[in-house]
Parts: sequence; C-alpha cells; structure tokens
Amino acid sequence: MLLAMATLHIRNVPPELYERLRAQAAANGRSLNAEVIVQLGRDSSDWRGNQEWWDRHVARGERIRARMSPYSPQPEDLIRADRDAR
Repeated sequence: MLLAMATLHIRNVPPELYERLRAQAAANGRSLNAEVIVQLGRDSSDWRGNQEWWDRHVARGERIRARMSPYSPQPEDLIRADRDAR
C-alpha cells in the first residue's frame, strides 16, 4: 500500500539559510527539496535515537529542579495567575 506524500511550504526563510541549503544541496548532488528532506529527517531523529543526549537532558532537568526551593512557584501556577489577572 502506498502512502501519499505530504507537502510542506516554508515561508520567510532567511536568505543566508536558503543560500547555505542551496550550496549543501549542490555539494551533495541533490535538489534543494531533497536536501531539505534529508536535513529535516536527520535533525528530527537525532534526539530520539541518541540515548546519551537524552540522558544529559534528563539530568540537566533534575539539576535545575534540585536547585529550586520547594516554595518556588511552579511555571503553570505563574501562567494561570497571569491569565486570571487579565
């Protein structure tokens, strides 16, 4: 069974980013579209498949929480209070 390919339109691409992608595509012998797909696939899967990165991320969160006072307001409480004040 074949799945239909999705179409993605990207607006407001900075000129320097566009040129960098275009140069990478040429260097890799790919179209700009193919290069963007490769880059998106690589960037979107890096964090999931990288257990070391994930472990560092979790450890960083634990260190931040350890430094917080038990009396520190939680972010969701601050957001709720701000919304309620409007």
